[in-house]
Amino acid sequence: MKVAIISANLGSFDKPVEHARQSVPCDFFHFTDENFPPRFNSMTSRLQARIVKILGWQMGPGYDYYIWVDSSCALSHPDSVKWFLEQCRNVDMAVFKHPHRKTIQEEADYLKYRLSINCPYITPRYKNELIDEQLAEIKADKDFIDQNLFASTALVYRNSDKVKNLMKEWWYHTSRYHSIDQLSLPYVLFKNRCDFRIIPDNYLKIPYLEYVRNK
Repeated sequence: MKVAIISANLGSFDKPVEHARQSVPCDFFHFTDENFPPRFNSMTSRLQARIVKILGWQMGPGYDYYIWVDSSCALSHPDSVKWFLEQCRNVDMAVFKHPHRKTIQEEADYLKYRLSINCPYITPRYKNELIDEQLAEIKADKDFIDQNLFASTALVYRNSDKVKNLMKEWWYHTSRYHSIDQLSLPYVLFKNRCDFRIIPDNYLKIPYLEYVRNK
């Protein structure tokens, strides 16, 4: 079984991360401005990093499983990769439950409120993003029930045609409407009929993943 760990730090947004040496064989793919040069004429570094996140299976092909880890986090335990693989046993993808909000609508309302008060963290990144237009497309699918929201800071998925189709549609939503990809993840999982597991743990409070951005 071949496992790839994918991460990206474009625009030097985060400090370099050092992961714990893993107990199972795996390869690390870390993308920076040096090996994935900025595309200043077409997109921000934040959106370009979404290419790595969503299409990492193209950028590091040939693996059975892919684990995305945001550059704000480190694999902090020797069994971190082993733990992630266990979460993905018999499913297409495993994702963390969002620690603060429960639905796409709640997340959209939160973002719009933060934009309305000109939040210094949110506004420079997401002003003029097409939140309502994205919600309209999702709500047009009457079979979809808005009942989940995921924290996509870290996730694990199987390399399969079903997942690749999901990822391509996830990229469509992220580039078409809103670069906060967690707004569309519950919907594209549903639409592509993927079997997924919701990891109930708070990703900020597990021994296998450490949030390092504020350190």
